[in-house]
Amino acid sequence: MNIEKSDGLLQNVNGVRLRVLDGGHAEGAREWAARVTNPPYARLYYICGGDAYIVPEDGHSMPLEPGMCCLLPVGFSFRYACRTRMEQLYFHIRLDDDAGGDLLSGGRMLTGMADSGRIRRLIELAKSDDLLAGLYLRQELMADILGLLELGGVAPGRARYARCVREAVSYIHGNLSMQLTVAGLAAHAHVSESTLEKSFRAQTGMTIGRYIDEAVFSRAEELLRHTELSAAQISETLGFCDQFYFSRRFSRRYGMPPQRYRKSCRI
Repeated sequence: MNIEKSDGLLQNVNGVRLRVLDGGHAEGAREWAARVTNPPYARLYYICGGDAYIVPEDGHSMPLEPGMCCLLPVGFSFRYACRTRMEQLYFHIRLDDDAGGDLLSGGRMLTGMADSGRIRRLIELAKSDDLLAGLYLRQELMADILGLLELGGVAPGRARYARCVREAVSYIHGNLSMQLTVAGLAAHAHVSESTLEKSFRAQTGMTIGRYIDEAVFSRAEELLRHTELSAAQISETLGFCDQFYFSRRFSRRYGMPPQRYRKSCRI
């Protein structure tokens, strides 16, 4: 018997997870307008109707025409608005690998077309509470994401980390807290602190402390946008000493306190 296997098969199939943070069928008028700066997740838009548009940082306005399917990657800053009305199916998504990275990070906006019948089917799936509908929806979203990446000539890559760095990153994302320490991570990875710090910085481009900060505040943003947790609850969940320290750190980073940030969030 001859069995052919790929060394990376299981890691590629099982090590990537599509997460839908938020989504729904939205209709609005001229109140649909805001600026998005360095978002921690990607956006997938299916345009149903209206005269909405976005303006990326390069300043060139792009109309969102009915039938368009748009993928705006993690970190893509832009302004959006509509002249009279907008209607769309939207999803806030992450495509995380097992090292804590998002495969949809960076790059440019990708666009394609979806027929009206397909968009209507996706809307019905998104409105359903049925488990099977949710599984079908995830399958359809993944197919569209891959189609847009292929159409745009984008090949997502995964970071290749040493074992100790991979285990530290995985532990950070599984136990996200400001209370994490280099000593604790090194003990978990069964290496010395100096070995872990040196390898971590060389392979991720940042110190362990900065990596934890980035991950914690990205999670805080996500909780503010997509849950009803109070600032005090988020502060406790993420291991800050108190909510006032959390609010000060958040304000320095985003230019506004957590509650105001939550109110400023739009689709």
